[in-house]
Amino acid sequence: MTLQESLRALPPDQKLAIVTELWDDLAASAPLTLPEDELAEMNRRRDELLANPEIAIDSDEVWRRVDGD
Repeated sequence: MTLQESLRALPPDQKLAIVTELWDDLAASAPLTLPEDELAEMNRRRDELLANPEIAIDSDEVWRRVDGD
């Protein structure tokens, strides 16, 4: 059985524990660096939101869009 197959066979709570451990390990390692174009886009969006806070959407709208309603 491959590692991928073994992981797929785990129950959800064990999968989540593994994901959490991996995430924590990533967070503790060297900081991730973003490509310059992605960082520039993040800054552009932040500046746009700060200049026009009314363009923000609330969490209900986010989930409506995610769910496709």
